[in-house]
Amino acid sequence: MSNSEKVLEKISGVTTEWINDKMHEYGLKRKDLTAEIGIDKSYLSLLFAKPENPRKIQLSKPMKAMFFYYFLSKELKK
Repeated sequence: MSNSEKVLEKISGVTTEWINDKMHEYGLKRKDLTAEIGIDKSYLSLLFAKPENPRKIQLSKPMKAMFFYYFLSKELKK
């Protein structure tokens, strides 16, 4: 498996639970994500909404990649 395939596999594993775990690991709140990434707080609310919420949105591949690289940058700064 090539390096790019490994990275794509890691990116595909990004879920809202993964994001929550990383936020907890780095002591981040949703408002930190809105400030540092520039994501609208209403988008985050719908992203983290309960599954039964009809307005809940799913993570797209580009958004999974963005979160993956955002938290990778946090890890590299440790």
